[in-house]
Amino acid sequence: MHLTASGIVLKVSQSGDSDRFCTLLTDSHGVISAFAKGARSMKNKNATATAQFVYGHYELFRRRDTYIIDESQYEELYTGLREDIFRLSVAQYLCQLTMELVPGEQPAGEYLQLMRAALWYLSENSRHPLLVKAAAEMRMLSMAGYMPDLVMCRECGAYEHDLMFFVPSTGRISCGNCGVKRREYAVKLGRGAMTALRHSVYADLRKLFAFTLSDESLKQFSEAAEAFALSKTEKRLSTLAFLKTMM
Repeated sequence: MHLTASGIVLKVSQSGDSDRFCTLLTDSHGVISAFAKGARSMKNKNATATAQFVYGHYELFRRRDTYIIDESQYEELYTGLREDIFRLSVAQYLCQLTMELVPGEQPAGEYLQLMRAALWYLSENSRHPLLVKAAAEMRMLSMAGYMPDLVMCRECGAYEHDLMFFVPSTGRISCGNCGVKRREYAVKLGRGAMTALRHSVYADLRKLFAFTLSDESLKQFSEAAEAFALSKTEKRLSTLAFLKTMM
């Protein structure tokens, strides 16, 4: 079976003395794993395009249950990620979250568009890394079937209030007048953070990262998105644990 796909290299591990084992997010087949023979040598034709975070185009063939990269051509290297350990760590976390949420052998063009945009903003350092992280978390979870209900207060139907509560376990909101149930974990959101949370779920994907926040609103937005991600993923992601050591 022959496959032509565009994709991002989410993870790379060593295979044998000179091969690479790559996990790719592809437009046509979702998350797949593929061998790149001899790619650990910089002289190899596939060396550059099989490095982590690279976006490129790949010619693969399938042998039984294994994909093998035959030809590749890189388009974007996101070199700016390696200039800052925090932005690099956010990128690694988003890659692992992608591997957790995106199914294999299914079209995943929107996921690829999301990750390309997230890596670009992180690489260019044109948005705060936590804003990119939170917006990508909320949109990816929504695309994966965990879309929260952020339209109105679950009790009275209010759309806006100076204080809103986001309940990660249910993905619903309550206004400051109604509050939340006793012992129910909720994140407090001001108007800025609430607007950001809604934007991250409902906005056109092409405009997902087209906003900024105050420090306090960003803190609230980031806390809400991360809590939602933790409530929906089945395991604690190692990259998030490492990222938390720098926050």
